[in-house]
Amino acid sequence: MKLTKIFFCLMVMLCLAVGPVLAAQHVVGLGVGFAPDYEGSDEYEGVPILILKGKYDSGRSFSLVGRNLKVNLLASKTFSLGPVLNYRAGRDDVENNRVDRMKNIDDAVEAGLFGIYKVNNWAFGLEWLFDVSDEHDGSVGQATVGYNWKVSDRLTVVPVFFATYASTDYMATYFSVTNKNMGTSGLPNYRADSGLKDVGATVVVHYTPWKKWGIAGVMSYKTLLSDAKDSPIVDDEGDKGQAFLGLMATYRWGQQVETVPTSEHVLPGF
Repeated sequence: MKLTKIFFCLMVMLCLAVGPVLAAQHVVGLGVGFAPDYEGSDEYEGVPILILKGKYDSGRSFSLVGRNLKVNLLASKTFSLGPVLNYRAGRDDVENNRVDRMKNIDDAVEAGLFGIYKVNNWAFGLEWLFDVSDEHDGSVGQATVGYNWKVSDRLTVVPVFFATYASTDYMATYFSVTNKNMGTSGLPNYRADSGLKDVGATVVVHYTPWKKWGIAGVMSYKTLLSDAKDSPIVDDEGDKGQAFLGLMATYRWGQQVETVPTSEHVLPGF
């Protein structure tokens, strides 16, 4: 089942990303980051980072960042709107022994819609995802506010603030501890309900000292809230504070490509 989800996700991403290869502007980035072992963990692991962005002169664009693919269908310089496909890592073979003895959570495939409004270097975004793989059967919504700060011709800094809401099914899958999923962990029973799951901020720094090559750094921090924070998986065995650090090399071709604010959940494994 897990391999089927991986294959499905990769095939759909490939179909959506190959179409706009003739876009006027491109950026590709490859690097490595450090992310929590699972959502709520205080253990970290290395993860790969992949970025591929393309943009037409009309304003239509596509963006593959980590495991999150967005395709903007609007020919507009101000508004972006289109489908989203997201691949969410499961919880399996984690470092924490008690959490590791819980029932494994397979990787999930999520689909939904996103919208972005840009004005005077500000970007206001909203995204809603629904599980289409029958793994958590829930939904996740995220609101973002970002600013594209062109410090110089070579340096761009993009701070993004975000807040994430999760449905009951999502929260029950990733944060509840019940007879159904506790396994032999010995953790106390706990039932998580829907609500504001986290708030945080991401900063993307893109330095381009060469014509086509550049270096990008990503720093993100969020704090889990409400039922996510109080879960034994987090409160007893992990940490409500979740950080991500990443560094990558970037390559640009075509016309000059602007740096697009990156919302928190597209960071791989975060």
